[in-house]
Amino acid sequence: MRAARSAGNWNGRKNMSIKKLGISIALSGVLILGACGEQNEGNESGSHQHEEGEALHALEVELTTQPGPDELQDGEAFTIEAKVTHGDETVDDAKEVEFEFWKKGEETEEHEMIEGESQGEGIYSIEKTVDEPGIYYVVSHVTARDMHTMPKLELAIGDIEETEHAHDEGHEDSHSHGEEVSGHIMMADTVKAEDEVELTGHAMNGDHPLAEADVRFEVWKEGEEKHDFIDASEVSEGEYKASHTFTEAGMFHVKLHIEKGELHTHKEKILTVK
Repeated sequence: MRAARSAGNWNGRKNMSIKKLGISIALSGVLILGACGEQNEGNESGSHQHEEGEALHALEVELTTQPGPDELQDGEAFTIEAKVTHGDETVDDAKEVEFEFWKKGEETEEHEMIEGESQGEGIYSIEKTVDEPGIYYVVSHVTARDMHTMPKLELAIGDIEETEHAHDEGHEDSHSHGEEVSGHIMMADTVKAEDEVELTGHAMNGDHPLAEADVRFEVWKEGEEKHDFIDASEVSEGEYKASHTFTEAGMFHVKLHIEKGELHTHKEKILTVK
């Protein structure tokens, strides 16, 4: 009897020890999971705060020339520079830096587009020479960090009579309110027939992206009356995209239409479909 009782007592104590051990393991698991949860929440919170901090900074572009804008001469090479910064950081990994260049009076013609070369420290540049004196404009199209900006610079190159320059400046100012909105088409100059092509347009109001605008692309073949109109969707602030398949080869026109309230502008590009 004593042996039986001793065995029973030992088994009881053993069962209680196992139960206590199980409870301890369970509690430890809860504490570990809780600590991991707090750590994950902290990481997610820190990541979210980092993303919010990134979003607070605007993409800034300083557009200059070397030599300075007041020292440019026709027939002499000069450099156009765009310094790109995001917050306190210089941007050396911009997705796109292109310089649009044209002479005053050629607004309706297709403008020269030149890809900028990275020089380091956030600076992208091109070299340019003009043969005739006059007033010229340059716009740097910069896409980086999911943002786009298009600062514009006026250049008085060569010997321009003061009265003519003053007249041109006054003429430009008188139209600035109606021409503040601007657009830019991003696509290759040559595409393949039957391939789906992405059409990208940037809309700007001054130096700022124009959001929530009505944007569409007009596409037609050279010499034909039929025009296709394709609505574009805004994928990021001021950036609009659509897709189109060119079914035959030839020369095609692509016109970007931008409207918002009383603001309206359009930009046209000619491309070759092979």
